[in-house]
Amino acid sequence: MTSSAPHSEVSEPLTGPDRRALRRKERRDRVYAVAIELFVERGYDHTTMDDIAERAQVARATVFNHFERKMMFLDEWTARRRERAMGAVEADQLEDHHVSEILTRYLRELAHLNIIGRSETVGLMSASVQSTNVLGNLALGKQLGGFIRKGQCRGEFRPDIDADQGGQLLAAGYLITLTSWISTEPEPFDLDRELLKMLDVVLRGMVVTDPAG
Repeated sequence: MTSSAPHSEVSEPLTGPDRRALRRKERRDRVYAVAIELFVERGYDHTTMDDIAERAQVARATVFNHFERKMMFLDEWTARRRERAMGAVEADQLEDHHVSEILTRYLRELAHLNIIGRSETVGLMSASVQSTNVLGNLALGKQLGGFIRKGQCRGEFRPDIDADQGGQLLAAGYLITLTSWISTEPEPFDLDRELLKMLDVVLRGMVVTDPAG
C-alpha cells in the first residue's frame, strides 16, 4: 500500500493583472519613499519631479503617472499617517471601547510617528503649512468626526453637538500643537502629553459644571 505525499500549500505565482498591479504598487511606493527622502534632505521647494525620477531610477512620466502634482506627495504622507493611527486602534482591539480611549490611542500613535520621524515631520509639515491650507484639509477632521459620531450613537457624547465640527476642532488642535512642536530645536515640549491635554480640553470643555445648577 502506497501512501500519498503529504499535502503542502504552495502559493501560486502572481500572473497577469495581479502581477501588474503589484509592480505598479511597488513603483508607486518607491517613488513616494524617494520623494520623502529628498524633501527631508533638500527641502520641499528645492526638490523637483525630475530629481525624484532620477533618484528613483524611473522615467519622469512614471512619477507623474503616480503623483500628478508634487503636492500630492504631502497628501499621501498625511494619509499614511492616518492609516497608521487607525491601524494602531485596530491592533489594540479598541473598536468597542469608549470613544475617548479610541481618540487617545489614535492621537498617541500620531505623536509616536512624529517623534520617531521628527526630521521628516519638520520638513513636510513646514511644506504643508506653506503650500496648502492645512486647517482646510477635511480628511483628518472627518475621520475624527466619525469617532465622535460613533460615541453619540453609543450615548457617550452629547447628541446635540455637531460631530463634524468636533472632529475639525480636534484636527485643528492637533495641527496647531504639531506646528508649535516643530517650530524650534530641540523639541520644545512633550508632544504626546500636549496632544492628550488638547484632547482633554475639547472633550471635557473649560466651564466648571455647577453641581447645584
